[in-house]
Amino acid sequence: MLDFKSLKDLLPLADASFVSLRSTKKIYVDKTEYIYNLARNSQPRILTRPRRFGKSTLLSTLKELFEHGVKPYDGHDSYFKGLAIEKLWKDKAKYHIIHLDLFSINDECTTVDEFRQNLNNCLESFAQQFGVILPVDADKPSKKLKALVSNLSDQSVALLIDEYDAPLLSHIGNKEEESEVSLILKGIFSAVKIYSQKFRCVFATGITRYQDLGLGTAGNSFTDITNDPDFGACCGYTREELKQYFADNLRYAASIKAGCSDNEVTEEQIDSLLDSMAQWYDGFCFDDVASSKVFSTWSVLRFFTDPLSRLLPYWSAEEGLGLPQLLKVSLRKINIQSLLEEVASGNIRVDYFKFIQSSLINPEANPYALLFQTGYLTLSQPFIIGDEVYLDTPNREISIAFANLVAVRLFGDNLRFTTKYSVETERILVSLDPNKIQDHFNALFASIPYEHYPVQGESMVAALIYFYLLGAGLQPRCEESESKGRPDAIIDLKEHGITIVFEYKYVEDSDPKILDAKLYEAEEQVKSRDYGHNIKSEKKIARFALVFCGAQSERKIARMSLVDLIEK
Repeated sequence: MLDFKSLKDLLPLADASFVSLRSTKKIYVDKTEYIYNLARNSQPRILTRPRRFGKSTLLSTLKELFEHGVKPYDGHDSYFKGLAIEKLWKDKAKYHIIHLDLFSINDECTTVDEFRQNLNNCLESFAQQFGVILPVDADKPSKKLKALVSNLSDQSVALLIDEYDAPLLSHIGNKEEESEVSLILKGIFSAVKIYSQKFRCVFATGITRYQDLGLGTAGNSFTDITNDPDFGACCGYTREELKQYFADNLRYAASIKAGCSDNEVTEEQIDSLLDSMAQWYDGFCFDDVASSKVFSTWSVLRFFTDPLSRLLPYWSAEEGLGLPQLLKVSLRKINIQSLLEEVASGNIRVDYFKFIQSSLINPEANPYALLFQTGYLTLSQPFIIGDEVYLDTPNREISIAFANLVAVRLFGDNLRFTTKYSVETERILVSLDPNKIQDHFNALFASIPYEHYPVQGESMVAALIYFYLLGAGLQPRCEESESKGRPDAIIDLKEHGITIVFEYKYVEDSDPKILDAKLYEAEEQVKSRDYGHNIKSEKKIARFALVFCGAQSERKIARMSLVDLIEK
C-alpha cells in the first residue's frame, strides 16, 4: 500500500541542488545526457526558460560535474552513479568553479549599489578560495572577475551564472537603474570574451533573452540555445519521464481518481490520468522544430502534493522579479481586439526577427515574444529563419493564468478569476437557465471600464466570452467547423455530461422588434445548420442563441434563449 506522506517527502520541491537531491534520495529526473552535451566543449551558452522549470537544478548538476567529476570522492559514491553521464564523461580534471546565483545575490537588495557590493563580496570570496590576491583598484565586479580569472590557468574555470537577468528584472521601469545594472552585467560578460582561453565552461540561465541586458558585443561570444532542438527537453518533464520517475506518485493519484486501492490500478487508468495531467500541465514547446513537449515542473510537483489528486491551476502571474507589472505594461501595446481574436483562434503569429531579437528593455519590444519567454505562450509549429513564428497557450492551466493577465488589461481590477468564480460560472452554465446565464455574462460586460471597451462587433462578443470562460477554467472551442457551418462556441462540461453550443448575434439598435428578430434569426441558424450534431460523447447538448446590443446605453446581452436540449 502506497503511503502518501512518504511519496510527498521524496518530491524535489524546495531544494534545487543536485547534490542535495541525490544525497537525500529525492526524485531526480536524469537530465545528465543534456549536461554532457553542454559540457563536452567550452562554447559559452545561454539557456532561457520560464521560472520554476528546473534551470537551477540543471546548473547545479553541471557545477557538481566540473567540481568532482563522476568518480566517488570523500568516502561516498559519486552522485552521478547510475545516471546517463557516468559512462559518457571521461574528463578527470577538477576545475575552479565560479557559481554566481544572481537571484540570491540580488535578493533583498533595494538599490543597485547593494547588488554591486554583494556581487563584489561574492567574487572576493572566490578569489580567497582560489588563493588569488585581487589588486586594490579592482573596485568593480568586472575588474574583480577579470583579475581573478587572469591569475588562473587556461581552460581551468567553469563560470556558471544562474538567473543572469534577475537584477535587471528587479529594476524594470527605472531607466537609470536599468542602465546601471546593464553596465554591471555587461562587464561580467565582457570578461568571458576577453579571457575566453581561461574558461573550460560558461553557462548562464535566465528568463529573458540576453539582448535584454544591453550587452552589445559583450554577449556575442555566447550561443543562445533556447530554441535548439538538442536541448528542447532539458528542462521540464516529458511524459515518458513522468512514467519512469514518478510511477508510484502516478499510481497513487490514479487510485484516488478511480476510487480503488493502488494495487488495483490498471495501466489504462494511469494513462488516462496522464492524459488529464497533459491537458492541464503539458504542451510547453521551446525548440524551433517543435520536436519536444514538456510538462511544467512546478505544476506537476504541486499536483503530486495534493492528497486528493485534484487538477488545479498552480501557475501564478504574481511570481517573479517584477514580471507581472512588466507583462501588464507590455500587454498595453497590443490591440485588445486583435489579442482576443488571435488567442481564441489559437493562431498567434510573430515576425521571426521581432521574436528572436525582442528585448524587454526596448520600448518597441514585441509583447508576444515576452509572453513566450515567461511561459504564457509556447511554440505551436516549427519555424526557420525568416519565417513567421506561430504561438499558442500550452495548456489549460496557462490559459487560466493568461486570462487572468488579460483581465487586468481589459477589466482593470474589477475581475480576478478565482476558484470560487470558476465554480460559480460552471454552476450557472449547468443550470441551462438562459436568464441566469444572461445575467452572469452581463455582469462581465458591465465590469469593463468605458475607456477599455473594445471595438464593437460580433467578434468582440465572441472573444470576450471566450476569454471569460477560459479564465473560469473551462475549455471553450470557437468557430469549430462542422459539415453545415461553424457554431460560435462549444463548451464541454464532461463531468456533468453536457455540451453547450452558443450562437451569437450583434446589433447596434436597441429597438425591441429588431432584437426579437435577431434572436429568431440566431435560433433558426442553430436549427437549420444543426450545430453540435457531430458531438458524440456527451449525454446532453444544450443549444443557445443570444443577441448582444452594442448601443452605448446598453452594451449587454439583450436577448437569450435555450433553442433546444438534445438528449443523446
